[in-house]
Amino acid sequence: MRILLVDDEYLKVGSLKSLLHEERIEDVTLEHRSTGAEARKLLHSEHFDLILIDLNLPAALGDTPEKDGGLLFLDLIRLDSNVKLPTEVLIFTAREDLLDLAEMEALKRGAQLCHYSLGNDRWKRVIAAKLKYLGEKITRAKSPYPQIDVAIVTALRHPELDAVLRLPYAWKMLRFPENPVTYHIGTITRGTREVTVIAAAAHNKGMPSSAALAAQMSILFKPRYLVMLGICAGVPVRTNFGDVIIADPAWDWGSGKISETELGERVFLAAPQQRPLDTMTSQLIKDLAESKDALAEIRKGWTDESPQGTLSIKVGPMASGASVLANGTTIKEIAEQHREILAVEMEAYAVLAAAEYALSPAPIAIAMKSVCDFADATKNDDWQKYAAYTSAAFFHQLFSNSNLRI
Repeated sequence: MRILLVDDEYLKVGSLKSLLHEERIEDVTLEHRSTGAEARKLLHSEHFDLILIDLNLPAALGDTPEKDGGLLFLDLIRLDSNVKLPTEVLIFTAREDLLDLAEMEALKRGAQLCHYSLGNDRWKRVIAAKLKYLGEKITRAKSPYPQIDVAIVTALRHPELDAVLRLPYAWKMLRFPENPVTYHIGTITRGTREVTVIAAAAHNKGMPSSAALAAQMSILFKPRYLVMLGICAGVPVRTNFGDVIIADPAWDWGSGKISETELGERVFLAAPQQRPLDTMTSQLIKDLAESKDALAEIRKGWTDESPQGTLSIKVGPMASGASVLANGTTIKEIAEQHREILAVEMEAYAVLAAAEYALSPAPIAIAMKSVCDFADATKNDDWQKYAAYTSAAFFHQLFSNSNLRI
């Protein structure tokens, strides 16, 4: 709870601190300003649950206190649109001759008047009751959702989320009232710091479900990073089974217009909006991708059968679409939208877009998926678990050992 005392006398600061101690009211921050000008400046940048204003308040340093200076100050902050208005306002005075008139004026402004007297404890009871009520109100209004450093989204529970939950983060399942999503929360040991991470799988494959989940996690947990992990289809020749592809950029390959030629032939006119990866993050990933030690750790962690070829980490174009592809023709058509395309999948663009529309400060979004097939007639599920593993394993290397700003 945050309290602001606006009074030109320092005696009340000590009285308030004694009151807080006597009533065992904890977790309180008390700020003091001597003039209305100083307090108004503070209220431009900070919010307070309770503001206590002396009725006889000077407007500025060196000014003579005015008998209704506190009321004038309250009028000013209500007119100032830049002020963060406090939740509750209490005006107090030691002058008994001003009580009746000031009480009515305070009520007109939505405030309460309190008579301050060293010989009478009534003011203490009033303020203590106000503080206890505010404390209960704040406790009930407090969000049950913790702030998290890294949020992970997967499109599939099996095998994508399974691979994430095998990471050594001491995962615990987490549910919240009135929220249908099952979350898993853990910690990444990063030097001397513990980085909090939360993971969840979308209800269905595709951009709508992943976008909705990513947006919800961005709002509820306010992560520094929003990461999509999982599997994708690679472009033949350029990629191998298990290669981790980090999207830069990502776009919706189905965005555009279906038209027809003068001969009546159907034609698709692509109009994709590309979402790039954060430049600093892209460079750090490229640096880590060249680390032989990081790649060796990833290979060492997989004990089942592995595909032939060399494991690689690649940063490059990734297209998202609403359809599962199992023919070589479509991926060739998509490749015409970006000649350097590395992968095609169904959700990455949506997650990057969700982060772009998150509340400020928006998370840095990363889509890293591993190749499990080539979207052609040979498509099968043989390497899905391996691809899900390499995606999660590279995430672990990146967030445990790189210079990401967390």
